[in-house]
Amino acid sequence: MELFSEIYSCYYNAVTQIVNSCIETPISKEAIKKFIDDNAFSESSFHILPKLLTGDWNLLRKDNDKYISKLNSSIKNPVTKLQKSWLKSILHDKRIKLFLDKAELETLYKSLSDVEPLFDINDFYYFDIFSDGDNYNDPIYIDNFRFILNALKNKKAITVSFKSGRGIHTNGNFFPIKIEYSSKDDKFRLHCFSINARKSLTPQVINIGRISSVKLYKSTLNFYLDTSIYEKITRCTEPVVIEISNERNALERCMLNFSDFEKYTEYNKTSNKYITHIYYNKNDETELLIRILSFGPVIKVLGPEKFLNSLTKRLKKQLELINIAD
Repeated sequence: MELFSEIYSCYYNAVTQIVNSCIETPISKEAIKKFIDDNAFSESSFHILPKLLTGDWNLLRKDNDKYISKLNSSIKNPVTKLQKSWLKSILHDKRIKLFLDKAELETLYKSLSDVEPLFDINDFYYFDIFSDGDNYNDPIYIDNFRFILNALKNKKAITVSFKSGRGIHTNGNFFPIKIEYSSKDDKFRLHCFSINARKSLTPQVINIGRISSVKLYKSTLNFYLDTSIYEKITRCTEPVVIEISNERNALERCMLNFSDFEKYTEYNKTSNKYITHIYYNKNDETELLIRILSFGPVIKVLGPEKFLNSLTKRLKKQLELINIAD
């Protein structure tokens, strides 16, 4: 069984989108190039564009100054045996009910009845995570999650009743931005804007497990809401810069541990170490700090100063607790 098929590579994806977009309506050379730039690599146009336009791949024909597909129908990628096996395994994940209803699950179980699962969920042992994760079998939790997900997809404001981290019951109106999963906490969180009468927007994060009820917001938003500003408001002003030693498989461990953060890494030949810049949501600063500390001496924090100060305070507090325990 092949683990990867070239028909799912970015090159095939780019060509598929080009061909499917011009089955009935011709498109320009510039539009074709944009498809390639958006779906493949920066240098891909040098290889793909001539093959398409000269007819080497026999997929497009010229129509005046534009190009149209030679195919009569759109291209649809087949589902591979590997994908079916993976899907069969995922159907046993405890969170699957949040995304698929009973009828959808029954249809998939029936369709994949003769397929061997790629892996057994029970073969995985999770460590270094909290044991009080969300209850994914709770019907109320499932209903709330699916309602929020639907509101998010349809860009609808919602009214939520929930218990805050301090145990205070709260009601509020919110516009959902995204749902985020924390593998360490085993919890889903809703990132949203709090809506009030003054039309001011306050970023907020709500643990979905603390939500008791949710419904659509009765009123219509009478002002334009640019959801893209959420990331700008909640994003750190400066990235955390860390130096990673070239030992103990540190780089691979860091890339895996920080895979959910936006980052870029460069290699310093002089020091034989890697420099990584990590961008994060302000709400995740403590979580990021704890993760960095867990690596011990293989990571050195270079900045910014504010983050270094927070790290120093946490280390001092831990040292005080150790001294008290002794």
